[in-house]
Amino acid sequence: MGLTDFWKRPAVPLRDALVDQIEQALRALGWLQGPVGAPRHVDSPFGIDEMPFEQWLVQVFLPRLQEARRDGQWPPQSQVAVAARRNLDGQDECEPLLQLLAQLDHDINTGGAPARDRL
Repeated sequence: MGLTDFWKRPAVPLRDALVDQIEQALRALGWLQGPVGAPRHVDSPFGIDEMPFEQWLVQVFLPRLQEARRDGQWPPQSQVAVAARRNLDGQDECEPLLQLLAQLDHDINTGGAPARDRL
């Protein structure tokens, strides 16, 4: 990516910050140690048939998030928070991570539009 491409890239500061916060949350849970590797290939949604969800977050999801941030190519939709809530239900220590994933889903699914106040 050249300098002119950088300036054309749409700003997504919330997403950029969320990628870092999600990485920190995975490290705080002890699920990620060392550098983030390249994304592992999986054939099933959320790696359900291939690995535990926690491993999918570290070996597939986080590396893909970092690629999206680097390339500015975000998916049009995200439902990772729903999958995380189902897979991590009852693990209170995961609540900060679940909140971050919900924020990321909201930002991606609304195209970065702010949440509307509800009366």
